Amino acid sequence: MSDVIYIVGHKSPDTDSVCSAIALAKLKELTGTANVVPCSAGKLNKETEYVLDFYGVAIPQVLESVEAGQKLVLVDHNEWGQAVAGGDQAKLIEVIDHHKIGGLQTADPIHIRIEPVGSTCTIVAKAYKEAGLVPEKAIAGILLAAILSDTVIFKSPTCTEEDKAIAAELAAIAGVDPKTFGIDMFKASSNIAERTPQSMIEEDLKAFTMGAHKIGVGQVSLMGMEGFEDVRANLTAAIEAHRVAQEMKYLCLMITDILTDHTELIVKGDNPEEVAKAFGKEIVNGSVALPGVLSRKKQVVPQMTTYFQG
Repeated sequence: MSDVIYIVGHKSPDTDSVCSAIALAKLKELTGTANVVPCSAGKLNKETEYVLDFYGVAIPQVLESVEAGQKLVLVDHNEWGQAVAGGDQAKLIEVIDHHKIGGLQTADPIHIRIEPVGSTCTIVAKAYKEAGLVPEKAIAGILLAAILSDTVIFKSPTCTEEDKAIAAELAAIAGVDPKTFGIDMFKASSNIAERTPQSMIEEDLKAFTMGAHKIGVGQVSLMGMEGFEDVRANLTAAIEAHRVAQEMKYLCLMITDILTDHTELIVKGDNPEEVAKAFGKEIVNGSVALPGVLSRKKQVVPQMTTYFQG
């Protein structure tokens, strides 16, 4: 086995998982760690493509599986169900994340840094400061983009004052206005006509174990709902097909309108009313209306986990 260390985020990679891997690899390189390779655990979504292209950052290597014993650093996740294939047999050496701990077990002690902030890239940016380093413009830019993405331009309940302060520092280095750049970034990925139903499902999908069930929760963020009704029928059919193929009890897709702070949760499974009960609501035409909901991590997954583990 080589001495290469792969740094990789979760499957169905989003901007935070990809940019935190790139920025952390650069930090490790600057602080003397050799043979570190940032990776993406799958195809990039349009938002991440836009961000990397805007700052001229190379698209990372795609890593969909690893061999037993491979040195691995996980960013933006800590559950094997969300990790690259073979991850549970790899030599895990570090985790940097901002999610709940998901039952991770290791053979040896490792470095773990999990903080209740809005983005993994906030933690990585803090690590640069702790090392006495200032990230170069492009790295500062992608760190900022990930914070804006995960906090929905500071509107998500997951956003902290620390996220905002770090974002302001990064924006000064990157030379952009955070809110203006955030809007441009979301617009770049919001054109429904350019996306297939399958890409909408997979672009930010995570699988969770809730009680005895495997349940998927994905999210699509839109700047307005224009054009959505044109794709609804094909999308709901694709959600059901993907649920069956992945042997999930339920597959839920959050359609989040950033302009109105409203999420429609499309639910597929044998008894979708069960999911609705987790929010004290009813299913209407296969969906649960969730006004004011922007965050999967804080406003959807905890409620569902509590219900199904009860």
